[in-house]
Amino acid sequence: MTLPLTTDTLRHCYEFLDSTPPFNKWNLPDSPDVKFKVIRDPALRGWYRKENGKHTIGVSSSCVGHTLSLMIVMAHEMIHVFEEHSNACGAGEHSAAFNRWAAQVCKFHGYDPKLF
Repeated sequence: MTLPLTTDTLRHCYEFLDSTPPFNKWNLPDSPDVKFKVIRDPALRGWYRKENGKHTIGVSSSCVGHTLSLMIVMAHEMIHVFEEHSNACGAGEHSAAFNRWAAQVCKFHGYDPKLF
């Protein structure tokens, strides 16, 4: 059985992760200030962008079908939210700062850094 993705599921995942270290120290936007989208891109697990000035996270139902996968993808995109929210965006998609924050997230949550 595949985990059904909905915008509510994505929002609850974001809220859970936001309540845990290191996210709970980052002053991320509250979930009502983030737009969540379920997408069907078979080549992309997820993405973050700013749309009309609003933080937006998309997660692909074509690539994410299990809870652990969703948690990893959401955590990854939340680092991008943090980069943008704190005006710390570096050059390239995954800056040195992104990689340092990803290492913190992976260490705390037990995620494989190679998947990040």
